[in-house]
Amino acid sequence: MTTPRTIYVMQSAHTDIGYTHPQEQIRLMYLDHYDQVLDLCRQSEREPEPTRFKWTCETAWQVQHYLTQRPAREAEFLHFVRAGQIEMTATYLHFTDLIDADAYRRSLAWVVGYCRQHELPLRCALHCDINGWPWAVADILAELNIPYFCSQVHIDSGTDPLGRRGSVHYHWQLDEPQLFRPNAPVRIPQAFWWQGPQGGTVLHWLNEHYLLGNMLGVSSPHPFHTDKTRYFLETDRLSVEHLYSRAVREVPRYLERIDADGYPYDIVLLSTGGFFVDNAPPDGRWCEVIARWNAEHTEITMRTATLSEWFAALAEREHGAWPTYQVAWPDHWAHGLGSQTALVAQARRTQRRRADAVAVVDQSDHAGAAAHLATALEQERLAVEHTWNAWSTSTQPASPLNEYQGAAKALTFHRAEMYLDEAIGSALRALVPPSDETALFAHTAEVLATPRVLSFAAGDMQLDPATQQLVDERGTGIPFQRDRAELAQFVAALPPYSAGLRSYRVRNTVQSVSQSQPQTLANAAWQVTVDPQTGGLANLYDKRTGREWVDSNHQYGFGQLVHEAVVHPLGREATHNTARFVALDVASEQLRQRMGNTSVFAHATLAFAGVPHYTTGPVFDELVLHGEAIQIGSVGIHWRLYHALPLVELVLAWDKLWSDVPEAAYVAFPFAVPNGRLDLETGGGFFQPGSHAAGGQLPGTCSTYYTIQRAARITTANSEQLLWLPIDAPLVMTNQLNYNRWETEPYEWNGFLASMPVNHYWHTNFATSQRGHIRLRYRFFSPGILSDEAALQTAMPLEALGWR
Repeated sequence: MTTPRTIYVMQSAHTDIGYTHPQEQIRLMYLDHYDQVLDLCRQSEREPEPTRFKWTCETAWQVQHYLTQRPAREAEFLHFVRAGQIEMTATYLHFTDLIDADAYRRSLAWVVGYCRQHELPLRCALHCDINGWPWAVADILAELNIPYFCSQVHIDSGTDPLGRRGSVHYHWQLDEPQLFRPNAPVRIPQAFWWQGPQGGTVLHWLNEHYLLGNMLGVSSPHPFHTDKTRYFLETDRLSVEHLYSRAVREVPRYLERIDADGYPYDIVLLSTGGFFVDNAPPDGRWCEVIARWNAEHTEITMRTATLSEWFAALAEREHGAWPTYQVAWPDHWAHGLGSQTALVAQARRTQRRRADAVAVVDQSDHAGAAAHLATALEQERLAVEHTWNAWSTSTQPASPLNEYQGAAKALTFHRAEMYLDEAIGSALRALVPPSDETALFAHTAEVLATPRVLSFAAGDMQLDPATQQLVDERGTGIPFQRDRAELAQFVAALPPYSAGLRSYRVRNTVQSVSQSQPQTLANAAWQVTVDPQTGGLANLYDKRTGREWVDSNHQYGFGQLVHEAVVHPLGREATHNTARFVALDVASEQLRQRMGNTSVFAHATLAFAGVPHYTTGPVFDELVLHGEAIQIGSVGIHWRLYHALPLVELVLAWDKLWSDVPEAAYVAFPFAVPNGRLDLETGGGFFQPGSHAAGGQLPGTCSTYYTIQRAARITTANSEQLLWLPIDAPLVMTNQLNYNRWETEPYEWNGFLASMPVNHYWHTNFATSQRGHIRLRYRFFSPGILSDEAALQTAMPLEALGWR
């Protein structure tokens, strides 16, 4: 083991679009930040290189925003990038696990293009705070010749990737030692090769917290109150002498600790903010601290550095010992996707529409459509950025910041969809000449080899599926059926087609609808029976394989809605760090006693009255039940069986009530698959949760819940397969309903899978509850001989472009 001799100190600003301040104020603040960055670069450019001010642009959004608003300073900015005092990194923003591979790739387009245009180096990606990212990121970075990726995750309510059991941030032990047992393990930075599903590889540096350098005194450790004005920095009056005296005491202690725990390098990357806060402006005091340190120390030296300087030094120390992990990287903070269920469903609809929107806009070659599309894509990026609300959501629920930031965030979801509509509408009108007859248009990039369910709204049309049908360009009649009773939204089963733009006109016809009271639905592929006691299925029988998929012996029904409330005296605290420290044996005895053995959760389910209501239709048949519970509200449960394709669908129409206690909700799916295998689709491909082998997940990442892009693939011991698609709510939990499952050791799937559409457990950033109408859809598709991608395309909703 080698005592580190050189400390590379990096300064950057952690980007939250909101959280610390309202989103619009954040934009104003970053203009000031970068004005100061350029001023500090100018003031120090003749200083010795190790003490020269340097700045790492944590996100490309910071740069794009600044140069768009301050074009007069672009030449100055470029000068300091070329001089090595400023480094641009590739990552546009820090996203939630909701982002897909295509959107992530598109988010890099601006910075890649800008750096190529100006012949600037682009060597590094940098993600801070968030705990995970799409698996495809490794492939995308390798494809773009970006060789280095650094993460500085914040394991608040999370576990340590590749860390020891229960390991915590070093500065937590420094700041709150009373929480931990003596010698609780701390995070140790490390290097490894991260490989994507397609084999693309990047060198990953797993660094400590992005503000550790502030806690150690290299930059200011002044603690700001969470309730900050625009001018909060004026309260930080710490002198360089104060910082230096802290650094002299704390830096050697940190180095001794990581050295004792096996840190193998003679160099260390220490990240700082100009101030001890997110969205911090730059500050020059660290340069003076480093200059004085080097004047008074010889065994350990410091230098200002950009991220690529660190990687250049690290690469020199590569001797073939770094491991390679070809695994997914699930995000522990993904639970926030359950805090705004309807908005997340809207975002997933935007994702499904994106490729077809891009195709028709490109085909139209219409400048206005292209501009609308660019706006839609930017709003989508802001929607899936990791900050959802203010810091004060839980601690000060009456704060107007919560309403302000929550509303501003919600607008990004709505604007993304609206501008996508504008882009498509403009493109269609450029492509399709006016006609005396209005037609519905849809686009597919691939050949439709099998029937597919088209989803569409009536728009300005008066539609009645009992007296009308769609007719395609070949004259084939296509029945349609109402999808939502409360809205003019419909579905139709399209026959196979070649790829491209298709139109459908409305013609009069007569459709028959019958109603009776059976509890079983059947078609050529499936037989399903509803359990009126749970609202779930008593059986899901695949006629083609003879497989029964429902585990009827489980405590929860197949498709049963389960509400969960925190009943522990500590409230939310019993579901995050305190629970983790206790569960992973790093809590002090005092904290362990505080947690106690009291039950944390209570569960409630729906009560049903009457029998299922059966309706036949031209597209699907369905059984409908209605249930209620005091803690839940009213829920309509619709089980549907489609005629033209082997598709079963569960639709929950939930009028949700507000909860005054922390809550979550699940939809349980106990599958009868002894010794079966579960694979979940993340951004880039399928991975096996619970496995740490190639094709699994990175050790130490979240193993309690996951984000699904489109589907879970369930495989029996006899190689029979089923696709399970949570259309609107991407979060899933495996093996049991237990949010406080903190262990990260490998595990085997036991057949239980649960959607987690609602979660309000975290202590900041997310709304404390939600109310109103929530619509949740789950599809079951038997792929047969279809490839994974063909089966997914068939089972997913095809969103119509609109009417023209």
